[in-house]
Amino acid sequence: MTNNPYKTLPQNRFWRSAVQQSDPANMLGIHDPTVILNKSDTIVTMGSCFAQHIANWLRERGCNVPFYDATDNIRAKSFSANYGNIYTVRQAVQLLQEVQGKHEPSEPVWPAEGGFADPLRPAQFVTAFASPEDVAASRLTHLEAVRSAIRDLDVLVFTLGLTETWRIRACGTVLPTAPGVVAGVFDDERYEFVNLRYGEVLSDLEALCNEVRALREGREFRMILTVSPVPLTATASGEHILRASTYSKSVLRAVAGDFCADNDFADYFPSFELVTNPAAKSGHFEENLRSVRPDAVAKVMMTFEKLCLADTSQVETPAASVRDVDCEDALLDAFAAPRQVSAPSPSFPLLVVGNSHLASAKGQADHNPMGQPIKYAATNFLTHSPFDTIKADRFRHFEYRKEAQQNFANFTCDDARVLILVGCDFMGDGIIRANGPLLAGRPGINGREISPDLPIVDKVTPKLVAFYRPEAKRIVQLASRIQKFCDFDQVFWVAAPDMTETAARFRLGDEFVVSGAYKVHKAAYERAFQKVLDRNRGLVRFITHSSTGLSTQSGFSDDRYRANPNPWDIHCSPEFYQGAFGQIWSELMSKAAVNA
Repeated sequence: MTNNPYKTLPQNRFWRSAVQQSDPANMLGIHDPTVILNKSDTIVTMGSCFAQHIANWLRERGCNVPFYDATDNIRAKSFSANYGNIYTVRQAVQLLQEVQGKHEPSEPVWPAEGGFADPLRPAQFVTAFASPEDVAASRLTHLEAVRSAIRDLDVLVFTLGLTETWRIRACGTVLPTAPGVVAGVFDDERYEFVNLRYGEVLSDLEALCNEVRALREGREFRMILTVSPVPLTATASGEHILRASTYSKSVLRAVAGDFCADNDFADYFPSFELVTNPAAKSGHFEENLRSVRPDAVAKVMMTFEKLCLADTSQVETPAASVRDVDCEDALLDAFAAPRQVSAPSPSFPLLVVGNSHLASAKGQADHNPMGQPIKYAATNFLTHSPFDTIKADRFRHFEYRKEAQQNFANFTCDDARVLILVGCDFMGDGIIRANGPLLAGRPGINGREISPDLPIVDKVTPKLVAFYRPEAKRIVQLASRIQKFCDFDQVFWVAAPDMTETAARFRLGDEFVVSGAYKVHKAAYERAFQKVLDRNRGLVRFITHSSTGLSTQSGFSDDRYRANPNPWDIHCSPEFYQGAFGQIWSELMSKAAVNA
């Protein structure tokens, strides 16, 4: 039995090691890409709803995913043009044929509530069109946008969604939704149900690539195929919905795999497998067991980014998605020893959530003067960001990654009445991260290699304020979502500290520190933040650090507050947080006195 063909196979070929004992968030060996995206590539996305996530994720990271269509009255720029969800490959084929004048739907307009609709885009507009002529004009604009997108693209990312569709009998045009669902009137003499088979979908995919080449006058392109993991909502096939959904996804997965195996220009990315992985125990889906949870989408897209983007160091990672690794050891140290807590108090127990800055802030939170019980959640080690799951978890349920559970235990915190957030990209290193990734350091590293370049500026300009506005807006929007979906009595968000001057000199350079430019950047960020906050005031109280006694002339924190002697470390000591937490204790004690 020495001649066993399985004996020398790697671990990712065996169910036990590759699935049963695996981490669903880190599926090693799940994909070996053959199509790699470069920062200069023009990327066009098309297909079912999961393709929206790909487009939005890539845009947020500075990849070139243009939107070609008109923006008047549209619901969102979710794809590369305003075609909306294209659930079947055949619909995509007919769209490109229509662009070239080779296909013409026999029903160019449908009646809709308040006016008229485009039958091929019935849900893409906020309000109905006033006339059939308006529908026709918008359709022409759309077709030209599609023409431009296909001609410009370097890579087409297409998500296969369904095999089931409805078709106009007179012309064979397939529809995104059945007549009568969003617009139009159903008539079984005019419309027929179709459930496309393997051979038909494969043939349609080949036809789609031929139509792309025709529009590009023979120029080749690259293609990434995915299969949507979202099950069918309903079926008209006569089968049980589970059987129908399994059939549809099986056909699409088989077509995608075979097509990519036969065509070197195409590659299959396993988003379907990453979401439906049994090791996740359905945890990647919402309670309806159909909608994919935001944190699951993030896991899939982080895998996509890691494997399919040529140079992730050049990708503009949004601050909320940056994995804060600089101080994970400090976090582990801070939470390794048992914490002494005063006797439980019935008044508003505290929940403190933060990134790596939590390690130092814990020193102040532990000594709260009122003796409330405290629960801590270190976001660095959670299986998903609580900001991504606000609606579902409401900052109440926290689960830690498998490798972190020797230091942290999963917990539910339904009784907390006060939430304190620490860091999490609000000010401090969030200002730096707005300019690019802020990476972890190590002995022998050049600080400039792990830090973004900040321009030396001498005054606050409208342009600089506008640069920081998206980051400010993102923080305030997260705060608004906390207010909308959570039920805390009070929420405080403590700003991340400015890195110490020694760390700033190591990371950003002596010239930048001496110039005083950081104070200008900080002032621009604060002005942008205040403008956004003035229009969105709510429950969350933002706590900033006083510069008096904490900062040097450069605007960075004084070196006496260094948390670690390593020159790359961006964190400050527990003493730095004394003033900020003093504000929180004062407000909580005042409220307790009023309610007494």
